[in-house]
Amino acid sequence: MNQTRIPDEVVLVDDGSTDGTGDWIRSHYPQTQVLTTPNGGTSRARNRGAQEAHGDVLVFLDHDDTLLPHAVDTLVRLLAEFPEARAAFADHIYTNLATGIRYENHHSSQPSFHRLSSIPAIRQNGNARLYGRSMHRALLHGNLLQQPWAIHRQTFLELKGFEPDIRYCEDWDLYLRIAAAVPLVLSDEVISNHIIEGENLHLAQGQEAMHQRVILRQIRACFPARPREVITLCRRLANYRKCAGDLARQEQRIADAWKLNLQAALLWPRDHVVVGRLMLWAPRALWEMILQSAQRHRDHKGEFSK
Repeated sequence: MNQTRIPDEVVLVDDGSTDGTGDWIRSHYPQTQVLTTPNGGTSRARNRGAQEAHGDVLVFLDHDDTLLPHAVDTLVRLLAEFPEARAAFADHIYTNLATGIRYENHHSSQPSFHRLSSIPAIRQNGNARLYGRSMHRALLHGNLLQQPWAIHRQTFLELKGFEPDIRYCEDWDLYLRIAAAVPLVLSDEVISNHIIEGENLHLAQGQEAMHQRVILRQIRACFPARPREVITLCRRLANYRKCAGDLARQEQRIADAWKLNLQAALLWPRDHVVVGRLMLWAPRALWEMILQSAQRHRDHKGEFSK
């Protein structure tokens, strides 16, 4: 409500909270439309809000972000300056209350974001750049786009919004699909505060499994038309399998470690470390698998006799 460009409407989705949040919003901000739903996760909540909204442009605001006064105005302006773009993104201040780390902006302060400067842009106007498919290729290596952001509602609905079964990295999944389908604009202007309090949802356990789910879906979407992207994705997925194999080895599960490294080798056969492990661990892994098979056979016979 303190924006220099006041939103035409504000839709808040109360995702099954039990602390009276929805009622508090209704009493303090009666101009806000509050939707109360059974708890279904962030993706379902955002999709529900988008379905109920009436405007041509959606701006998403999460529980761990606060807007600077010019945020909405900046996102709307970017879409007007770059009419080809169907989505708009900007930068934010990062504050981790648990560690005390603070970055005044992500794009120049975070080393992992420095590769933004190497992504070919279609055109540039000041600190804002219009991207095509090149942004999709860059996002395959990891997310570079952030909340809050804006998208034309029609484009959001055509892409079917957020995937309900993707959690912790549902933003990255949707950004990949946007970048693959339509042009987008990205500005270095800081428009919000991103606040980490202990363990936010996107840092929770299970994130790696969700990453792999997104990568597998991207492989299916890119194969066989875009072999360059498929190779990048297979290499990333192979590294996840390799790391899982390292963990299995530490736990003395050599058979599992060998199988995971075999998966890694099939995805990316040029990793000589993985190939070496397959040869070195093969005898012990084979012996473990024989013992496991024998144990399953004994268990099956025991159940049958009962």
